[in-house]
Amino acid sequence: MTQYQPTQKELIESIRRRPGMFFGSVGERGVEQFIYELVANIIDRFLVDEATFVKVTIQDSTITVIDDALGFPFDEPSRVENISLATEFLTNFHFTPSKDGHSPHIHLVGNGGGIAPINIASSQLTIKSWRNGLLWSQSFVRGIAQNNPTIIEQGNGKGTAIELIPDAEIFGISKPRLNVIRKALFEIAHLFSGLKVYFQEECFFAPEGLEMLGSLFLDPPIPYRIKNKPFHLKLQQENMFIEVAAFEDVCEQKKVLSWVNGIRTFDNGSHVEGFLEVLQQVEWNPQLILIHVIMYKPVFAYPMKTKLDVPSVKDEVKQALLKPLQNYLMLAKETNKN
Repeated sequence: MTQYQPTQKELIESIRRRPGMFFGSVGERGVEQFIYELVANIIDRFLVDEATFVKVTIQDSTITVIDDALGFPFDEPSRVENISLATEFLTNFHFTPSKDGHSPHIHLVGNGGGIAPINIASSQLTIKSWRNGLLWSQSFVRGIAQNNPTIIEQGNGKGTAIELIPDAEIFGISKPRLNVIRKALFEIAHLFSGLKVYFQEECFFAPEGLEMLGSLFLDPPIPYRIKNKPFHLKLQQENMFIEVAAFEDVCEQKKVLSWVNGIRTFDNGSHVEGFLEVLQQVEWNPQLILIHVIMYKPVFAYPMKTKLDVPSVKDEVKQALLKPLQNYLMLAKETNKN
């Protein structure tokens, strides 16, 4: 059965009548959702080698997000008569994991509805995007296009800049909390190692990913206390990317930190179960472990997506990590003999 596709008018009415359903809040957290959704779209492109950086700037009520990814398809027709495919993306809701069907799709918080709800909940939004040697521009007010897509420059530019102001009629005077956004973007740079993440005047870049993030959780935070180099591994499986890090003799109490597709899984789940079981199998008990898996179709046990529930992932993680862990422990043993 074909899923009902609401009209643009119905979508606008729905979002403006019940914004909490789309943004989780009409306060600060709701406004912060704008940033998370836009950044998540760029991470999707980073994962398929189509982007290298994302830049977020907040100035008063204005949010600007810039990237160097493949631009929006303003030069392609859509299924809606007389509008470009890019304009359709910006004004119509979608029910697939991502508007153009690419996978995996990243959400940095539990919910996420794409760019159209953001556009509709903005008092104004302007997009400038390079596509095939042309810089396109289009402006919107509360989700309604104010002009047709316009070519404003020709050249060899790359990427997209989106500038928006969340609608005060929905969010009042709420603004993103700079400290909250900074913390989230800092974590993103470590979860998606190799992506450069700019925020205000800072740049976050973590080529060693979870190993670098884990070093921040040392107790006390003194790197030279580590007896052996941490176990750190990145693996690309057929349907899943796995990154893990493990530290021993670094914490008073055992800590487990886990993520799935950029979402923190506070209640852990299948990926953590697999990691813990293989650690038990090799008879190693590190005090700090971190694991992040990126999957095509994650299934969560709870509505808030705090626990992964994909039993096959447990076995995949165990199988993928067994040999590397055995080699790591053998090398550590030989090193400590000398």
